[in-house]
Amino acid sequence: MRTKSLLLFLIASLFLSLSVFASDGTAPVRWRTFVKCDGDKGIVTFRALVSSGWHLYGLELPTGGPKPTVFDLSGSVGVKFEDSVKPQREASKVEDPLFGMTLNWWDSNVEFTVPFKVTEPGNARIDCKITYMACNGETCMPPKTENISAVVKQAK
Repeated sequence: MRTKSLLLFLIASLFLSLSVFASDGTAPVRWRTFVKCDGDKGIVTFRALVSSGWHLYGLELPTGGPKPTVFDLSGSVGVKFEDSVKPQREASKVEDPLFGMTLNWWDSNVEFTVPFKVTEPGNARIDCKITYMACNGETCMPPKTENISAVVKQAK
């Protein structure tokens, strides 16, 4: 019976959290994308705008906790990525009482970059699926996926 009560409590908390997000119209994390290209070399920047009081989880997390932030660039065409996605700064390491483990996160705006080479001029496009979670110390939003698409315009 305790398991059923706990499950009902968690479901009710989730719906309450989702209704708060829907009612004020703001998401705890918003994304902006910038593509710079000079000749056949470029860099794409994904900027996470983290709302005050919230944190965005890191790129690598221990199992059994929240979902890490993942950038899936496999849908891109006409470009070859020359490295993995890197944050501009290290995430903070924090003992999280909500999950009972040490986690890493960013609690303010952060940028992620990845260099690329244009392989198909005129057809190059960055398509990224960013899957992430954010929490504020009291509640967490469920994992969310943002689909981002940007045309690569080469400088002449």
